[in-house]
Amino acid sequence: MHGLSQFLQFALCIVLVCVCTLSVQLAALAWVRVFRKRPQLKLAELAEADLPHVLVQLPVCNEGPLAVRVAASAARMNWPLDRLTIQLLDDGDGDTHEELAAQVRAVVPEDVNFHILRRGDRKGFKAGNLAYGLAHSDAPFVAVLDADFVPPSDFLRRTVPVLLADSGLAFVQSRWGHANRGANWLTRVQGLLLDAHFSVEQEARFRAGLPLSFNGSAGVWNRTAIEQGGGWTGDTLTEDLDLSMRCMMQGWRGAMVSDLVVPGELPQTAAAWRAQQARWTKGHAQVARKLLPVIWSSAMPFWKKAAMTLQMCQFAFYMLAFSSAAISLTLMYMGAAYYPGVTWFGLLATVLGVISSIGYLYLGQRMLSRQHEPKLVASLLLAVVFPSGLILANTRATFEAFFSSRMDFNRTTRVGEIQKGGWRGVPELVVGVVLPVFAFAESNWSALFFFFAVSGLVSIGAMGAIAPRAVRQQITPGE
Repeated sequence: MHGLSQFLQFALCIVLVCVCTLSVQLAALAWVRVFRKRPQLKLAELAEADLPHVLVQLPVCNEGPLAVRVAASAARMNWPLDRLTIQLLDDGDGDTHEELAAQVRAVVPEDVNFHILRRGDRKGFKAGNLAYGLAHSDAPFVAVLDADFVPPSDFLRRTVPVLLADSGLAFVQSRWGHANRGANWLTRVQGLLLDAHFSVEQEARFRAGLPLSFNGSAGVWNRTAIEQGGGWTGDTLTEDLDLSMRCMMQGWRGAMVSDLVVPGELPQTAAAWRAQQARWTKGHAQVARKLLPVIWSSAMPFWKKAAMTLQMCQFAFYMLAFSSAAISLTLMYMGAAYYPGVTWFGLLATVLGVISSIGYLYLGQRMLSRQHEPKLVASLLLAVVFPSGLILANTRATFEAFFSSRMDFNRTTRVGEIQKGGWRGVPELVVGVVLPVFAFAESNWSALFFFFAVSGLVSIGAMGAIAPRAVRQQITPGE
């Protein structure tokens, strides 16, 4: 047993080193965000007659009123009509296509060059849908807007000139807003997390000149970059990260237009959020599996390889947390005594993780033009607790990415829908109730970690158990 205990404690130290690395990355990005000046984005000044042709792609899949709303919003964007093409790329069920087409035509003016395309299969999921639409247009610039976003009328006026002024930019990304942020505590937490991602992480990467990833929606691409990067491919569930990293390897750059906010809808139930986060986690892991060997065998400088690796491997937090818990519980069951160095290292990793996470989230609010979250203290605490409840689902997604070829694309459940699959929070509730039996009997460094893990698992599990019904919200298609 002594040898096994040494091995497990050594393995635990490796896990804790990885956790500390991710925590230090957050702290470093926060430092860059505060102390590094923002690059001045150049804007091309062209006469109206010289503005380029722009393709706006709206990939939808059984989105209902949201698809109609985004179509109406896109049709209202300010751009010369003779150089604007809008594609509604319908990947939904065939029996709803004609009804959707009729509803969309009713809200889109006749003088808008609007096309409703349906490819008839879902091969490659969203990536395949975007590639299909791209094959039907030769526009040099391509905007992508998911169904739950509502672009402002000046969206193209504030993004395309940035691409025109800098031929080295693959894409420009706007910041996501949150139309239903105040719906409940879960949406408040998501707003906090996404605000930090855009206003701290993405902004810091842009300021430091680090590789930047497209967020899948509310951005505009240079078509040449898409083609040189290898195009949209459907072999991962996060086609946005995949294409972005391939473009970065080719020397392209990304840019943030942070003062341009495009509001979208946040998942309002634990089931929808859990499914969305599992898909994103699995997609990140798939991209890492696909690209890391290519990246590290390339001639790119070490700093760029490291930056891209850290960006792609953020999914590993959940697997690391699960591994840490599993090792700690095994050592508790064995009755093994921790080496003092392991105990102090564990305490350091836990405190560093909590402080860096809360500081990162708090800075995300401070860096905005105005503080979005009125109940900031409670939201900050829940923003640490709720993600802990995703440990089981996201760890499973990570293992599936590396050890399974299964490619299920579970679209985020929209308002008014019920999450398919029958999940009611049972796994999280069971583990959340059983963990304290082991963990709270142990008064060591792991107590704080287990407190957040148990709180998160019980919270997410309870929300899944008590809210099986669809969330209702009125959506006006043409608003």
